Amino acid sequence: MKQKIGTKLTIYITLVVIITFSISLAVSQFFLPKYYLHQLNQKVTNAFSVYQEFEDKSLVEDQFDVTILSVSLEDNINVLNENLIQQLAREHIALNRFWVSEEVLQKVNEDKIVGKVYNQGKQKSSFIAHYSKDDNQLIMIGASMGNFIEIANFINRFNIFFLIVSILLIIIITALLSRKLTRPLNELKKVAKEIGELDFKQAEIRTGDEIEDLARSINKMSKALDKAQQDLSKRNIDLKQFMIGLTHELKTPLALVRVYSSGIEDGMDDGTYLATINKQVDRMEKIIIDMLYFAKTEENDSNKTTFDLIMLINEILNNYRHIQGEKQIYFKTEVTEYILTAEQDKVHFIFENMISNAVKYASGNEIHIYFGQDSIFEISNDTTLTDISRIWHPFYVGESSRDKNFSGTGLGLATVKSLAEQLGYSVQARLSNGKINFKISFVNSTLR
Repeated sequence: MKQKIGTKLTIYITLVVIITFSISLAVSQFFLPKYYLHQLNQKVTNAFSVYQEFEDKSLVEDQFDVTILSVSLEDNINVLNENLIQQLAREHIALNRFWVSEEVLQKVNEDKIVGKVYNQGKQKSSFIAHYSKDDNQLIMIGASMGNFIEIANFINRFNIFFLIVSILLIIIITALLSRKLTRPLNELKKVAKEIGELDFKQAEIRTGDEIEDLARSINKMSKALDKAQQDLSKRNIDLKQFMIGLTHELKTPLALVRVYSSGIEDGMDDGTYLATINKQVDRMEKIIIDMLYFAKTEENDSNKTTFDLIMLINEILNNYRHIQGEKQIYFKTEVTEYILTAEQDKVHFIFENMISNAVKYASGNEIHIYFGQDSIFEISNDTTLTDISRIWHPFYVGESSRDKNFSGTGLGLATVKSLAEQLGYSVQARLSNGKINFKISFVNSTLR
């Protein structure tokens, strides 16, 4: 069973608190009493050292908060202990368990420093004392010590109570925090689900942290997927239109081939049927070749060369000189020397088709060609066209009736646009006051 983030967060924080308090309880119970005894013993030892150096009882007692007593070693053990107890009483130190043993006196007479701890039982306290010999005197430096184990137990009981209260507070606080934390995550989950269902929505999250960064990334992905879906839908529509256009283009020559071949079979051939069939076959072959070239425009061969663009344009224009005599169309050119690094065959196709389409749609006898320092190629002429909104579409030939004056497969300009975009150039067509203008901007070219 899956656990929610809020539940996990509560459990983890509670475990951390419990472990921390458990360590604290163990330290209070087992280590602090020993440490406290060690520190107190060290204090008495230091007091003893200072007293041996300065022999100033008041100074040492005030500085170290200890009690300093002295009795004669010449007294018997009972008198000695009695004297010590009386002096302790005068210092307001009442001990019900205190006695200097023979063993301690023997070690002191051997000039050793002896330390003893006297546990006072029900008084819940102890007395730590260090003994030393000074001439014939027994010097005792001692300090009272509370029963730290009882203190530790009290502290631990308080800590346990505090732990219970802390856990309750943690549960409440983490529940509120987790709700605040999981709210944007739930929104992201909802948006991700909608994206999965192709509903590319945006998440509105302002948390100022990594969750907001994640939301931005998801929004960016959603936007990209939305655009990709729109492009795919457009491609599907274009493909459907392409297939309709292709079917229409092939249907007419195929129908003519069928009619004229049947005429030959029926003996109706007047000598022109076979020529007509060959002409329609050539037309279908040209459609197929243009269609294959159009399909190949998606491929990026990257076979770049450096060539003179103006020489290329002039070479193409020379192929149309016969049209000048036949249709009385004249080319007026204004071009500038230009060296281009690109795939020459694709650039050749672009210019050849733009010039051929200018000729095809021309209603006057002049075609203006311009290429200047601004890296823009323009070709314009008068035309009878009234709508060019679909001029870049495959199989579009200017008029729905497929007038013979606008002959061709209708794939040329569609291929031009695809090639130009692939090479990084921009193309556009504009119709104004009976004049059509084609323009291509060589934004990726190098002008020399």
